[in-house]
Amino acid sequence: MRGVGYARGGLLSVSLKIFALWFVAALLAWPVVVLVSPGGTDSAGERPGTAALWLSVALALAVAVAWWYRPVWPGLRLFPLLSRGAAVLAATSGTVLAWHAAGMPYWGLAGPAGGNALFAVIGCVAVWAALDRLPPAWLALLGALTLGAGIALAVAVDARGAMAVLTGEETGPESGLRWGMVLTMVQIAAVALLVIAGWRLFDQWRTGTLAHAGDRSQGQWPPKAGQVWYADVPFQEGDGESKDRPVLVVRTGRRQAEVLKITSQDKSRYPDHYLFLPHPKWRQVLDKNSWLELRPVTLSYHRFHNLRGLARYGTVRTVRKRVKTHPAS
Repeated sequence: MRGVGYARGGLLSVSLKIFALWFVAALLAWPVVVLVSPGGTDSAGERPGTAALWLSVALALAVAVAWWYRPVWPGLRLFPLLSRGAAVLAATSGTVLAWHAAGMPYWGLAGPAGGNALFAVIGCVAVWAALDRLPPAWLALLGALTLGAGIALAVAVDARGAMAVLTGEETGPESGLRWGMVLTMVQIAAVALLVIAGWRLFDQWRTGTLAHAGDRSQGQWPPKAGQVWYADVPFQEGDGESKDRPVLVVRTGRRQAEVLKITSQDKSRYPDHYLFLPHPKWRQVLDKNSWLELRPVTLSYHRFHNLRGLARYGTVRTVRKRVKTHPAS
């Protein structure tokens, strides 16, 4: 039923997405295009309001791109979101500057930097997708393979073109430089993956959670404050029995985390001890109306097994005011 029609729709959808990314890349690169164009610096000085307007548009658009390609699960906090926006803006701007330094026209039929600004945006989106879906070990493997493939192709196609992107020396044919630009961006993306994978592995080793990293958290291990996880929580009686339930992480340590238990039982009669979590606002994390118990308990990392998402910031702020936590060991 969804054969040919679905395939055509999918192809059209991909084409529209690529065109949209091309348009976005052009807008992101435009402030730098203005600067490197003949008389661009003088024009920017004569019309500082216009230059500031274009820069503001580019900054807002970069954050919008990062927000659009954010992980729906478990979500993204403000600082990582702004960092990704800065990365995509730096990637497109740096591409135009490198293309211009190599003696090529800053604008062509394919867009800024001969269309390479588009590849810079696509590269950022691809790196974000890998960071949001893969655990650190797989990230490191992907980064190493990508870096090796990029270097091998640069040698096979035009290694001098790749170096010319960084040095601005004579490059020969434009096609060779375009290959060099693309492969350079691939290598930079691979190095970024390796650095972030190394940091995440170090963080797991530092927190003592590396042994428990092979769970279903898709690279989001170890648990962090503000996340909602499913965990095996022992009963208070201490009879060895436990219950699988959602918890909100409020503090983490090397071997344990301090959490608040979440229950679906109606606790509206105890507003001093429970915080209401309405399902319409928490539907991406919880399945029904729930209550957050404002008494912290400590759990070992091996009891965590399934990340559900991020808690709402307003709830986290309320918890910080009402709950007194203790350092987790």
